[in-house]
Amino acid sequence: MAQETSRWKQYKPYIQSMKAPFKAIWADPLGRPGSILFLVILFVAIFAPVLATHDPHEMNERVEGTAASFIEGQWERMRVIGDKPLNATAVVSPGESFAVGREGTILHYDGTAWVEQESPVDTSLLGLDFFSPDFGFAVGEKGVILSYDGTSWEKVESPVEINLNGVALPAEDKGLAVGDDGTILAWDGASWTILDSPATRNLKAISMIGPDFGVIVGDRGTIIHYEDGEFVDPSYRTFMDGTFRRLNAVAISEEGYGFATGERGEILGYDGEDWYNMTSPESRELTGVGLVSPDEAYIVGIRGIVLQYDGESWTRLSLGYHRSFRGLDISEGYGFGVGTDPYINELARPSRDHLFGTTHLGRDIWSQVMYGSRTALMVGIITALIVNIIGVVIGLTSGYFRGRVDNILMRIVDIMYGLPLEPFAIILVLIFRPSLWIIILAIGLLTWRTNARIIRSQVLSLVERPFIKAARVAGASDLRIILVHIAPNVLPLAFLQLAVAIGYAITAEATLSFLGLGPPRLYSWGTILHAARLSGAWRTAWWWIIPPGVFISFTVVSVFLISRSLEVLTNPRLRGGNTRAPGSKKS
Repeated sequence: MAQETSRWKQYKPYIQSMKAPFKAIWADPLGRPGSILFLVILFVAIFAPVLATHDPHEMNERVEGTAASFIEGQWERMRVIGDKPLNATAVVSPGESFAVGREGTILHYDGTAWVEQESPVDTSLLGLDFFSPDFGFAVGEKGVILSYDGTSWEKVESPVEINLNGVALPAEDKGLAVGDDGTILAWDGASWTILDSPATRNLKAISMIGPDFGVIVGDRGTIIHYEDGEFVDPSYRTFMDGTFRRLNAVAISEEGYGFATGERGEILGYDGEDWYNMTSPESRELTGVGLVSPDEAYIVGIRGIVLQYDGESWTRLSLGYHRSFRGLDISEGYGFGVGTDPYINELARPSRDHLFGTTHLGRDIWSQVMYGSRTALMVGIITALIVNIIGVVIGLTSGYFRGRVDNILMRIVDIMYGLPLEPFAIILVLIFRPSLWIIILAIGLLTWRTNARIIRSQVLSLVERPFIKAARVAGASDLRIILVHIAPNVLPLAFLQLAVAIGYAITAEATLSFLGLGPPRLYSWGTILHAARLSGAWRTAWWWIIPPGVFISFTVVSVFLISRSLEVLTNPRLRGGNTRAPGSKKS
């Protein structure tokens, strides 16, 4: 029992010295808000995975359904008409169109606006066609077939469960639908039935100019003619006019001409008898074709491609479109191109989905800032502990033993003062590689010097005090005097330097990371600013640079307010200004 009491007396000065800074912080009018602000940032760092709304590395995509209207030879601007990508469109009559897309989306254009209609399925729809405004079909994934009666859509029985990619309805009792694995279905006015198909590859689209003639296209350059109820092979002008590339779309006119188009800018022309290869100005995917006259036709594709045919050749139109097309239909000089693939939501302004906006790669800045708080506080706290441990040990040793030991240690401190932080960190990065621990090491190895000098000056004053001389007379060893009698009296000063070191370390880490010395896959407030600078968007994307800058400022200010409140423990002249501040305790 006596031994436990003795241990308690031995540790009591340390406990009292550690309690004093917390009392001083809470009692100070500036220390209290500073500590609350710091605790908030600490809370953000601890619960960053919960507070982050997105993966900070994820390139966030935005998905919308868009349409560009074509009226009498003029293309209008592309507009967002839904929140789902659209796969196909069909003109019912001038001024009325339909579009279908992902998750069963069906949109109707009545001449003034696009309105979403109720769909009986949530399966993606891939194609549609109409015989009249009161009768049409839409087909889609897993063999889905929907019929339209002029007012609503209903699901009809399908003989297959395989993807159906296109449909043509030249008469009320005649129609064909095509799909994967060479699937061909026929409509007889009452039901859909499976036909014997001459193909085994995926069939992508079909165009019919009457009940007895149509053209089907698909993978590997597949072209099938439907003539008088039979499937026949096409003819080509030359052997080289055939293709092995996938064909995505086809359109045939009543005058007997037409075009088929597909991957890598492939374009085939049809003169009523033979197919022939045409020179294409594009090398990217082409997805839709629309006919106006023998001397005017249009093809659309990914990334806003629009090609125009003038009767002799195809040319690219510069319309400023950037969203991808997936389908096109033109009838009597009127039509729409619809589509859009998911695209990177780059440099989006702050919104409900992205509170701090997005970067040039579509990454969520709010989530990056949340995770950056972890890096900032980890660097600040670990570096401050390293700085304090080295500084306190060097300061205690130098101030207590003085003489030759003091001279050697202080010359080392002078040498460390001559080393600038940024070049020193660059050398460490070149020797090793960009790492958070390299930054911690660089800051820690250079910033302990000030702590060592301050602690040394305090110790030089303490060793001349009567209670230290009394301890020597009582036979206490040097180690006991340092640990039991001197260390508790320099702890308040060490706490002050700890707070100062945290603020300096956070600022130094942000500076080094801004210079590109931070780890590339670990987010910090400095690396966020570094990415903004490299992208060139920092001049206009204010939402990219202000949040990390504000968090750096708030964190450093909170630490400064805490350090300011701790000065009453080290500067006796300040204690009179705050009667609630605790006084120093002698051991």
